[in-house]
Amino acid sequence: MSSRRKLWSTACGVAAIALLLGACGSSSKPPASSPTSGGSPSSAASGTPIKVGLICSCSGSPFGVFNVPAEDEYKAWADSVNAAGGINGHPVQLIVKDDANSPGTSVTDIQALISAQVVAIADTSNFDSAWASTVASANIPVVGGYSSGPPFSTSPDFYAEGQTNGSAIYAVLSTAKAAGATNLANIYCAESPICAQSVPAFTATGQQLGLPVVYNAEISATAPNYTAQCVAAQQKGVKSVFIGDASAIIVRVATDCAQQGYTPIYVQEAGGMSLSEASAPGLKSTLQLESPTLPFFATTSAVQASNAAMDKYFPGVRENNNVFTQDAFTLWISGKLLQDAIKAGGLTASGTPSAAEVTTGLQSLNGDTVGGLTSPLTFPAGQAHNVNCWFTARVSGGTATATNNNQPTCQTAG
Repeated sequence: MSSRRKLWSTACGVAAIALLLGACGSSSKPPASSPTSGGSPSSAASGTPIKVGLICSCSGSPFGVFNVPAEDEYKAWADSVNAAGGINGHPVQLIVKDDANSPGTSVTDIQALISAQVVAIADTSNFDSAWASTVASANIPVVGGYSSGPPFSTSPDFYAEGQTNGSAIYAVLSTAKAAGATNLANIYCAESPICAQSVPAFTATGQQLGLPVVYNAEISATAPNYTAQCVAAQQKGVKSVFIGDASAIIVRVATDCAQQGYTPIYVQEAGGMSLSEASAPGLKSTLQLESPTLPFFATTSAVQASNAAMDKYFPGVRENNNVFTQDAFTLWISGKLLQDAIKAGGLTASGTPSAAEVTTGLQSLNGDTVGGLTSPLTFPAGQAHNVNCWFTARVSGGTATATNNNQPTCQTAG
């Protein structure tokens, strides 16, 4: 299966994009049209600045509106670090590059970050596969971002802050089964081959878990309604439904099914989940979620720290329930992971930050949960760092709640 991010961003055609943006309105600010920098150094941090890169597909496509809050989250992390005196006395100097959803620009941006001598890069680009070998050759670690991207599962130089893509289907089906489902329907987008390619994996994993996939159907974003798919699933006795499409389409399908009196258990990969789904007919009491990290709506002190920083530096962003998603929140966790790595790498107040030191710090971490924000992370040298653990949540009575006592679930077989 392709990455969750790719499934989210390519699942819809032009009509679906229009629906999404029509529902969302504008984001907190327009996507940047040129590279920007954030994380202003604090006067209290007098050490050599820690140069950190962020590459983002934040414009050039309507989907960039969803990446801008992720950029804001990472900037809020850098600003909050600097306001507290930096990391071991060193301020964070954040350099942001917007590849404008262009693979050629993305490669050029990475080369510019390397020339700027960044010690690490956070990745919210749609084109990380195009430059993965470039950062590997430069020995610069990529620390978090959208960890469902392919290099996070294959490259020793990419360090995921949460679940990588290999366990995504297993997590979806096991979450449905734990919610009481006895079978499942896989409803997927018609606009991209990526969606159809997941069908055999869903079927095989369903057999493995004893949760048969009894109905597969593709849907078009331009369809006037999804009544036919709802009726067909209901007639087949489907107890749970996975919809491999964008959030706005998921809402439309669930609403159409509810109008038919059909309210199965819905299960979703939560990377692109926004709180607008919590009030949707058919979802507000039956939606089950598997999330790559602790959900952004959890009520732990670690999540509240992120909320406070966002509200201070980017007020109003979190309140946009159509645009602010789990993916955005993961950038805060990525920053905190980098912070842990820099400390573990042994940077002293008088030292000079380096990529090699960050890599040493990452590889010395042993079961780091980043303050309870993710599953235990360990990064052996020279290996791809797959993370086959996830968090669960549900929507009940229109309220999204983290489950399992905010603890991760992990794939132990298959």
